[in-house]
Amino acid sequence: MNSRSNIAGMTISQMVSLTGFIMGFVTIWIHLEICIAEINVELTNLKQDLIQHKTDNRKDIEILRNDNAGNTREILRKVDEIQIYLRNNRR
Repeated sequence: MNSRSNIAGMTISQMVSLTGFIMGFVTIWIHLEICIAEINVELTNLKQDLIQHKTDNRKDIEILRNDNAGNTREILRKVDEIQIYLRNNRR
């Protein structure tokens, strides 16, 4: 049986196999590129969320700090009043 050669000395079945193999690689490469693009979009969104939450957290921390300072002053004022009361009642 004499098989007919095609371009580059390959039979038709070899050319089909090689073409399928190359198409498989191209398909995998395209799929990987799409996945990488999706990951890049997610990463960009996460970075934007992080920046937004940092800003929100700074505002919240500043509010809490101010509230804490006000509450501390009020507690210290009441402690001072109690100390003054206790000093005056000793005599």
